[in-house]
Amino acid sequence: MEKRFDFTMWVYAHVNEFTPDEVDVWADCGMTVPMTPAVRHDNVGALTPYLERAEKRGIKLIANVTDVGYEEYMRLGEEEYRKRVEGIIDKIGHYKALYGLCVGDEPRGGEPIEAAYNCIRINKEIAPHLTPFLNYRGGTVDFSKDDLGGRTPGEWMKRVREETGIDVFTFDEYSQMVNDGGGKTIFFETVSTMIEMGKESGCDVWGCLLSSGHHVFAAPNETDIRWQINMSAALGLRGIMWFRFYDRVGANELVGSPIDEYGNKTEAYWAMLRCQRRFSDNYGEIMMKLKHKKTYAVKSDRGVFPEFTEGTHELIKSIKPDDEAIVSFFEDEDGVEYLCVVHALTKHYGVIRIAHDAEKCSLTEVRLNGKQCGKVGDDGDGEYYFLPAGLKLLRIDRK
Repeated sequence: MEKRFDFTMWVYAHVNEFTPDEVDVWADCGMTVPMTPAVRHDNVGALTPYLERAEKRGIKLIANVTDVGYEEYMRLGEEEYRKRVEGIIDKIGHYKALYGLCVGDEPRGGEPIEAAYNCIRINKEIAPHLTPFLNYRGGTVDFSKDDLGGRTPGEWMKRVREETGIDVFTFDEYSQMVNDGGGKTIFFETVSTMIEMGKESGCDVWGCLLSSGHHVFAAPNETDIRWQINMSAALGLRGIMWFRFYDRVGANELVGSPIDEYGNKTEAYWAMLRCQRRFSDNYGEIMMKLKHKKTYAVKSDRGVFPEFTEGTHELIKSIKPDDEAIVSFFEDEDGVEYLCVVHALTKHYGVIRIAHDAEKCSLTEVRLNGKQCGKVGDDGDGEYYFLPAGLKLLRIDRK
């Protein structure tokens, strides 16, 4: 199977509240590595039918075993924690559909984040074929060296990769759903910093983004979901975890999730289904074959990215959007460059004009993961129409 841009989500409900049919709900929505309902270590056998169904659907599951997180490591100590993980792996570790165990969320600096590291290390020692899942705080980028054992955040992630073998990490960021415009700037700042940490450490990076409204964060509509997916991919993320998938009767300060508190699929479910499956069908495989090089902004740099201007690139002469756009350059294993362009606004359609040096290269728009390609702007000038928050991927073929 081709490596895919991954989609997953937080699930907090207990396994007794579901049946294995729920796997179809996740897979139909476009999840590739969904999280299971919650179980304790002495009840992981309840996940067996979920894993069997997931294998049939061609997806993997993050096992949400609630008492193997870093808090339990701190309480139990290494020896007892190791025995607990070994018992779980003995029961379900052989399933091809198991991605790995969830080992926690948002560890603070100091003892908690060191305990989280040890959870990852022990899980990989016991089951090197699995990938333990941990979600870091978005604010990890601001942790001091004292928080991280004398290391910078990038050095910390590099240490985790080199000493455990894990090659992916996840962090959360919800500011993009603060509807004052400034929240998106915070999103760009956090994600771009995390991407650089990923490059420094040699890890892929996932973002834990927002699908439920709460606090100062609005519940996203379909365009907001598309914006989060397309921007994430364009900036270099390799997967998305959604907070969260199910609303809860006892947590009515959070609303707008894909499944409401009464088990009904909301419009957010169908919006997420369309956005995730459209992205996966068009870009989910090809983007994983490309290496992120550099991101630029057009019309508004937000103080985060350099502005793309004439002379920035030797072959792309100009990019002129009606509104703000984000553009990134990627490269495949053969050294072929790709240009990824995202219309940055969510309120209306956009037109972006891209001029290239037709004597030195041609541009080919790529869709359906490379199965559908078409040359554009043979005279060097192309005009492209974008959905609100729409994405286009163009291959730069040198002559």
